[in-house]
Amino acid sequence: MRIKLLRASLLGASLLAGVAVTGAAWGWGSTGHRLVGEEALRALPAYAPAFLRSPAGIADVGEYAREPDRWRGSGKVHDNERDPAHFIDLDDDGKTLGGLSLDELPATRSDYEAALRARSIEPGKAGYLPYATVDMWQQVTKDMAYWRVLTLMEGRETDASKKAWYRADRIRREDLTLRDIGILAHYMGDATQPLHLSIHYNGWGDFPNPQGFTTEKVHVPLEGPYVGANITAADVRAHVGAYTPCTDKIELCVTARLKRSYQQVIPMYQLEKDGGFKDGDPRGKAFMAERLGQGASDLRDALLDAWRESKTQGVGYPAASYDDFVAGKVADPWALLYGND
Repeated sequence: MRIKLLRASLLGASLLAGVAVTGAAWGWGSTGHRLVGEEALRALPAYAPAFLRSPAGIADVGEYAREPDRWRGSGKVHDNERDPAHFIDLDDDGKTLGGLSLDELPATRSDYEAALRARSIEPGKAGYLPYATVDMWQQVTKDMAYWRVLTLMEGRETDASKKAWYRADRIRREDLTLRDIGILAHYMGDATQPLHLSIHYNGWGDFPNPQGFTTEKVHVPLEGPYVGANITAADVRAHVGAYTPCTDKIELCVTARLKRSYQQVIPMYQLEKDGGFKDGDPRGKAFMAERLGQGASDLRDALLDAWRESKTQGVGYPAASYDDFVAGKVADPWALLYGND
């Protein structure tokens, strides 16, 4: 849910299927974000690091996946910087408030903001979900690169004190990686909730509405209470597909996923209009389970892509990759990892 929704009283929101809102519900709600994070890790193959597949690791990612919503209300600077990360508002032509299409996104967020301002569009209102997603994926890739190298050096080191430090830093890196995967899980989960990709983010709004879609504030009840009351881990797991690797630049793979989710905006509103989210109607349950399963699939795929790329990702300065360490190309591994100031 976006900051715009926080300004509205949840007591006045449209309540679907008699579900009462008793408190703030964030993007996908706690249930949805936990399910995306947990089911993605449960779907990892045996070659992925064991700490990612452990019960503790899965549970941690499920909880960390809620963090970006729990950050809200920290202060004007913080919130103004981070709240727009949860969405990108695309109009009916697939452009950011009439500005840029997903295929036209510049390479960096600063260039994106400049391009929007040149069109008299406020970036904070347009959102920057694609950039938040790529940012966290790159961070997770770096985390995995360090973990690979630290694990290697922990096994090779014969000096007891250095070996102890490698082990401790490897454990610290595991904790950081789980946290960073949780943040990535949140944004990738947001990307599979169609209302996070549309100007029609909370009811159709004050726009031409020839199909007569609802103008009620359906965002919160659908992604939060409805999912919490109707969707289980087994429902999501049934919709986790086979691994589809990203074989292009990560930015292009992220925008391809966003475009796919954007195509679900109209079907979601049509389903609501047809009563699909009413109590006992299987159509709404199937729609939400598929969306969450897609989120878990996308996250699992992104993590496996990150693991693949981490093998050649540089660590330290001057940067050296895991392959460089294996080949003995690093003259002083300790200085590179512990630091030589």
